[in-house]
Amino acid sequence: MARSGKRSAKRPSEARGETPALTEASEAKPPNTTPPEPSHKPPLLVRLRAHALLLFSATLMFLGFAGFGVWWVGFFAMLPALFVVDPMEDRGGFDRPVGRRFFFRAWLFGTFAYMGGFYWIAYTLQEFSGFPLPVASLFATIFWGFQGLQFTLMLWLFRRTRAHGWSATAALPAAYVACEAVFPMLFEHYYGNGLYRATILTQIADLGGPETCTALVMIVNGALYDVLSARSKRQPMPRLGPGLAVAAVLFTLGYGAYRMAQVESFLASGPSLRVALVQPNLGLFERFEDPSVGDRTRAMTVALEAEDPAIELFVWPESAVTYWLDGVQSVHRTVLRDVHRPVVFGGLRHAERDGHEVDHNPAFLADANGRLIDSYDKTYLLAFGEYLPFGDEFPVLYDISPMSGRFSSGDHVEPLELPDVHGETLRLTALICYEDIVSRFVRRAVAEGDPDFLVNVTVDTWFGDTQEPWVHLTLATFRAIEHRRFLVRSTNSGVSAFIDPLGRVTSHTATFEQATLVDDVRLGAVHETLYELLGPWPGYVSLLGVAFMLSRRRTKPTARALA
Repeated sequence: MARSGKRSAKRPSEARGETPALTEASEAKPPNTTPPEPSHKPPLLVRLRAHALLLFSATLMFLGFAGFGVWWVGFFAMLPALFVVDPMEDRGGFDRPVGRRFFFRAWLFGTFAYMGGFYWIAYTLQEFSGFPLPVASLFATIFWGFQGLQFTLMLWLFRRTRAHGWSATAALPAAYVACEAVFPMLFEHYYGNGLYRATILTQIADLGGPETCTALVMIVNGALYDVLSARSKRQPMPRLGPGLAVAAVLFTLGYGAYRMAQVESFLASGPSLRVALVQPNLGLFERFEDPSVGDRTRAMTVALEAEDPAIELFVWPESAVTYWLDGVQSVHRTVLRDVHRPVVFGGLRHAERDGHEVDHNPAFLADANGRLIDSYDKTYLLAFGEYLPFGDEFPVLYDISPMSGRFSSGDHVEPLELPDVHGETLRLTALICYEDIVSRFVRRAVAEGDPDFLVNVTVDTWFGDTQEPWVHLTLATFRAIEHRRFLVRSTNSGVSAFIDPLGRVTSHTATFEQATLVDDVRLGAVHETLYELLGPWPGYVSLLGVAFMLSRRRTKPTARALA
């Protein structure tokens, strides 16, 4: 029986081996542009390519951070990492990580970036807490790994906002600054601190702190990525994102030029004070084992006073005097013998609180007659160095870390007051050790004290011959910009420096040398800043921005992008 002709009939195009024409329904359906999910684990060389890009990006990141000084690298340091994690990207010969693989790659990027920027942590923990090197290295690794989670969170927020269709110009600065605002830091730092050598760019810090500088750097990174991505895919060139980046740079340059001219005018007039910094370069343990070595600081002061009688105030470093000054009203015959000018110096002090004796790490102010007239007890203590977390509850921890101190924090942030200076009372906000890098703390102290200038006394000897003393100086320069006041830093072994209200280091010492510095410090503030009024508002705005982008989808996210 013959088969039906309709069943066996073929279209001419099928007979010639051509693809059947699209039906009306199929023509209406948009093509699937989402790259297919990988069906198997990519080859080793393919995976190594992605890891190499991430490590390259992490290297650029720590080179652009404060300490290495290659600040311009920061404006494109994130590009390789964004290329690896961007869920909207399918080039490069490797799959975009999801799930556990994304977490590992992002964490590897962050950990390596922190390891390069904070390599000195292992040495510091060994010296500061007395841990043996293997234990100190273990804690350093934990520190690097924990801080690496900040970058993991940042890249996760970036890829989620990108999956919702937002440009890298919007997604990257919002994600980065939001994470800087909320992620805990042992040493407060912001990526924008790396711009410290570009004075005209850092002036925006008086608007919102160093987070404002971070936002600028990341806006440029995001815009460059959007442009390069569109160019490589031969897509229409984006305009809004790059336009915003150009506008941000132009505003920064214009604002910086305006503020620099304003501050220069301020510095050219008004009252000033001639201040001398003394850097004795005492050994880390030498100053405690033999308190008489403190005479070196006094001898350097006496010699400098004879050389420059116009000096009106001396500033010695933290713990310049290593014996207890409990209730002593005059140190003329001991600490300040033959010194005839007021001195700010670090010492040690016992006190009683709630019926218990406690130890403080103070800054003292003595007048020209050697009488102690004011003091400030350090409020923001350094964990593991000046106290052990939970050490009071578990005293055995001090047996494990014998070098850790048992200091108690102070109960106020009032300024040191020196009467009858040019007919008025001189007000100095004293910042001890790393208090000068804690922006929120300094903002509170300035608001309460309205000082004529800021004084930092510190000991960075714990960190050895590493980049840390220079990083510390770099981070501190932003306090001068945020509050438009002079900041003077006297350190035991460097870097001692004068920093003007533009954040410029006008003079400084080297590390691990005996040195003195003398300069004229302009008194008072240039003007009240937006940062003093509103605080670190860029972080809060970024958090709201991330929340908004995650709640508004410009494109439908794929399953892979949300994995």
